[in-house]
Amino acid sequence: MTGPAVTETQAELKKSGQVMLNAAGTGVITFDPDHARQRWEVTSVIIRTNQPAAATVIPVATLAVNTADITALSAGNHRGSSWSGNQDTFSGLIRVGPCDYLTVAFSPPAGSTAAQIAALAGVTAAAVITGTKYTRRA
Repeated sequence: MTGPAVTETQAELKKSGQVMLNAAGTGVITFDPDHARQRWEVTSVIIRTNQPAAATVIPVATLAVNTADITALSAGNHRGSSWSGNQDTFSGLIRVGPCDYLTVAFSPPAGSTAAQIAALAGVTAAAVITGTKYTRRA
């Protein structure tokens, strides 16, 4: 005995979010599917800050799946980091399942001094994800 065929509908995925970096110069934006019947194929993540082009300290942006704390990020969940989180675009396929979430984490560059970290406090960082979302239909 066979059940009904399972089909998926597809639609454009485009979501955005923003975060104000805290006193430690960090901030996290998370994105997750709308419900348990949906999965995503993210093909680009566009990141930016509200800093001027001549800013001397620019946060690093890190992409991860199922990890909101980059200090505990495993190699299996890491999807890449930018050299500069001010104006950058990640491209490539990131699969996000129904129970997964995608994180864009902003943090000070390695080796930053206390004064450089303090300069990041209050900066607004933003991300836009694009791709395709698939919804299961029974």
